[in-house]
Amino acid sequence: MSLNLQQLAKTLELEFRGDAGLIINGVASSRSARAGDLCFIQSKKYINGVNASKCSAVILPPGLANAVEGKALLISENPQFSFVNAIRALGLEPQPRSDVAIHPSAQISTSAKIGKGVSIGAMAVIEDDVQIGEDTSIGAGTVVERTVVIGSQCIVHSRVMLGRSVSLGDHCIIHSGAVIGGDGYGLVDHEQQWHKIPQLGSVVIEDDVEIGANTTVDRGALDDTIIEQGCKLDNLIQIGHNVQIGAHTVIAACVGIAGSTKIGRRCVIAGGAGINGHISIADNVTITGASVVTNNIKQAGVYSSGTPLLQNSVWHRVCARYKSLDKLARTVARLDKPGK
Repeated sequence: MSLNLQQLAKTLELEFRGDAGLIINGVASSRSARAGDLCFIQSKKYINGVNASKCSAVILPPGLANAVEGKALLISENPQFSFVNAIRALGLEPQPRSDVAIHPSAQISTSAKIGKGVSIGAMAVIEDDVQIGEDTSIGAGTVVERTVVIGSQCIVHSRVMLGRSVSLGDHCIIHSGAVIGGDGYGLVDHEQQWHKIPQLGSVVIEDDVEIGANTTVDRGALDDTIIEQGCKLDNLIQIGHNVQIGAHTVIAACVGIAGSTKIGRRCVIAGGAGINGHISIADNVTITGASVVTNNIKQAGVYSSGTPLLQNSVWHRVCARYKSLDKLARTVARLDKPGK
């Protein structure tokens, strides 16, 4: 689909500057853009790149409007969000399968309840008493175990595993390789041997949640593991049993969350962070990349741990000096005492 600048501005509810009839038919980064493409920038460090670009139009914040030359402009307080909406307005967003069909090789229990408009791919397995809502897509090779409930307009990609009694809300997206509802890591030590604790809970995923490829969400031991509405999880995340994640929290790749941790609403957890079990994290907390969280976080804010990257020779010297810190602290304490 192509739109002229005026049509696109009206659709996005943005002010525009430039030729109202300019045709926009694609989106691109400033590096790869061609004539007819739309780009966006959010800060002044990208101005040189977009000025050198072949793009025809740019979405940008009001403060940068006078710094861009020779381009049509769309003025937005949130250029990235407006760019996402432009992709949709131009019909460029990848669409789910349009065919409504159940592949002949899919194995579907006679007790399963399949809603209208559901598509089920080749070699998928739908076990007893499963419920699948209207207009949901189940990818090839996916396994949906007994008594799972899947809402409407969900996209479950190929080779996903949904364990017994897992519940998915409406408008969820589960990417390939995800395992939702595998057993939690529950063990008890008795007479110097580890014994498995039966995992009797399940996983509850609320509406509008997206879970990335090869992410695992363990079922609860007794109560359920819960991921609330609007959460967005990246690839390769491990979520332990009985974890609760508050609404609209986002978690980047390679994060590990140990069991029975409660994470608040609208948190941001950057890649590679490790979070201890049986702790609570307040609402509106940001945890920076590769941080290790060992205790409760009771107030909103940005939290970090770990040592930033250093040149190797410098890092070795810093590590060697760690050994002297205790001695140094004792020396300073003595000097602070009266009469010393």
